[in-house]
Amino acid sequence: MQETTPNFVPFNSELDWRFAEWAVKDGPGQKAIDHLLTIPGVQEKLGLSYNNIRALLQKVDSVPDRTGQWQTRELSFRDKPDEKYTIHFRDPIEAIKTLFMDPAFENDHVYGLKNVYTDSSKSSRIFSEMCTRKWWHAIQGATIAPIILATDKTQLTQFSGGKSAKNACILIAYLSVEKLNRSKMTEFEHRSRVQCLFHEAIRIVLEPLKKAGKEGIRMRCSNGDICHVYPILACYVADYPEQCLVTCTKYGTCPKCQCPAENLQNFKQSPLRTKPWTERIIAEAKKKGDKLPKDKSPKEFHKECMAHDVTGGIYTPFWQDFPYTDIHKCITLDILGAKCKNMVKILLGCLVSIMAPSGIKAIKGLLDFIYLAQYMVHNNETLGYMKDALKEFHKHKEYFIEIGCREHLNLPKFYSLLHYVKSIQYFSTTDNYNTEMFEWLHIDFAKHGWRATNQCDEFPQMIHWLSQQEKITYFNTLLALQKAETSSEASGPTIAKFPNYPNHSISLIKNSHSAPHFSFHLKNYLSTFQNSRFTTQCLDITFLPFTHLDVYKMFCFQPVSLQDNEEE
Repeated sequence: MQETTPNFVPFNSELDWRFAEWAVKDGPGQKAIDHLLTIPGVQEKLGLSYNNIRALLQKVDSVPDRTGQWQTRELSFRDKPDEKYTIHFRDPIEAIKTLFMDPAFENDHVYGLKNVYTDSSKSSRIFSEMCTRKWWHAIQGATIAPIILATDKTQLTQFSGGKSAKNACILIAYLSVEKLNRSKMTEFEHRSRVQCLFHEAIRIVLEPLKKAGKEGIRMRCSNGDICHVYPILACYVADYPEQCLVTCTKYGTCPKCQCPAENLQNFKQSPLRTKPWTERIIAEAKKKGDKLPKDKSPKEFHKECMAHDVTGGIYTPFWQDFPYTDIHKCITLDILGAKCKNMVKILLGCLVSIMAPSGIKAIKGLLDFIYLAQYMVHNNETLGYMKDALKEFHKHKEYFIEIGCREHLNLPKFYSLLHYVKSIQYFSTTDNYNTEMFEWLHIDFAKHGWRATNQCDEFPQMIHWLSQQEKITYFNTLLALQKAETSSEASGPTIAKFPNYPNHSISLIKNSHSAPHFSFHLKNYLSTFQNSRFTTQCLDITFLPFTHLDVYKMFCFQPVSLQDNEEE
């Protein structure tokens, strides 16, 4: 059977498309492309349908939008209506629909919860994906779309990085970057306005999720089915300053529990902050402030909120009306960035000969905890190791105070380690919500987009650049889908109906086939069917759920034809 040639419309041919793809994603710049296309014979010999970069980009722009249209909104304060703060955003519902309909993720969708155990006794739970953990179990009863939201304050300057963005993440907003006019404004008033501006911007962007989370929306899945889906805000990924901003938490305290700043070094978890608790503090502070004159009300509101370690600048948090969402539970914890990971590899070796044993034990406990927290699969046993490592750190941490390194260890970063195990049990492993991944996305979406502009009125140019990048990716997905549908080649190898050596133990297979590392490589192969690959450390502690396998002597496959099957 002859293979059908993919449809490259609006481009004339595959070469016409590939040249445009290269020019947009990896090209040397618009002036260089223009110069290349003006060289006599280049356009004709390559069979290109455009003769300059403007015509090329018009072709790319004619590809359908992947994720809806961008909108612009201007915000201002009542007492300063002339000062405008601009946000650029698009409908998050359209972004969710895009991911649901994307055929590239057809085999990755999970519609139900899972209970996974290490063995048939079901005595030890395995935590890997979000569908295996408590959050999904608590929200079940309908088809849900857990939303992982991430924000990052990105400086639009030159930056170098080498990690690509994942297509399963979609940028939905560029928040305002205009600076507040601080003239005749106290530090307290400035902070309050920055907080209010952030929450109002996020409220506008996420407003469609409130109704959709309560009533659900009908959307087409990648397999063609129509589902009634409830998009629920599940996780909010941010660094510590933004965690405080998002949760309305006083800076220097814990965004997840009510521990005072002066007690953060204690190895004891305080009562958890909850959405109703924070709302009650804000409501009571507002009630007291309303009884005072207008010029004194904000200060009284701020004072009452800060007395309970709640930030005193926000009267209506953006998350107030979100269904099934507790913002303090949504806040996820962060593992170390790439630079710190490289440092901890050599830290113990540098200190072992110059530091007292108690200091070494404290650092070893902390490093053990950090490495364990990065596992992509956990069970009750590994979570127990994390608890033991943290106990070891807290047992010997006083060493750093005794030698005068610090006067205290009331540091939110250290205290947050107490919440890691609960967070893994609730949302699964930390690789599902690591800030490092989203920081690389911000490099792609913000920094690279900014560098593609002329740095004058940059946001419309950045949006146009991002739209073109998305269209290139979307068009490649459509081409891959066409190729998969029209290909007549054999799908893979075939084996005999019955095995030559049935039910052989894994130990026998290792010995009889001289394959001592068979178990490790089998686990490594099986991990390719997961959404994320396991690290070597994870594979070493992962158990196979079987002890015997069938062995076949041969398999058959049909080689791919060397002919291009195209008519001359």
